[in-house]
Amino acid sequence: MMKKILSNFWETILAACVVVLCAAVFMQVLLRYALKVSFPAIEEIVSMSFIYTIFLGAAVGMKRMEHLSIDFLLKRVRPGLQNVLRLVVAAGTALFLFFVVREGIGFVRDSYTQTTTYLNLPMSYFYAAIPGSGLIMLYYLAKRTYAFVRSGGASAEAEGHL
Repeated sequence: MMKKILSNFWETILAACVVVLCAAVFMQVLLRYALKVSFPAIEEIVSMSFIYTIFLGAAVGMKRMEHLSIDFLLKRVRPGLQNVLRLVVAAGTALFLFFVVREGIGFVRDSYTQTTTYLNLPMSYFYAAIPGSGLIMLYYLAKRTYAFVRSGGASAEAEGHL
């Protein structure tokens, strides 16, 4: 039971962000057009939930290996070279994600003194989604790559997705 809860942790957080996003947008539309009242703080809630929806969605996509992959070259090389090519792509992806995490941490650090206009939240709360999702994606990439290497390139979990 606990393993199932933990395995769906990021999906649950992502779903909560989508619910907050939809509820906040609905409330903003209702207030603005039905009651002719604007509540600007809702826009900041929408922005934050949208940012976290995007970056957590990318991390969940990495977990499920559902990101777009272009396998034009992969299908045209012999199977032994396919495994090497998959590892090269994984290494390139890891390098890119390390860059995302490093630069994201810089954004968080540099924006801590800036606050949002209405909720007075540090902007670093918004930017924390960048390195956070990068670390989550690195974890799932490493897990998938480890399974692929350990199985000698024949892992059912990693086959065709690494």
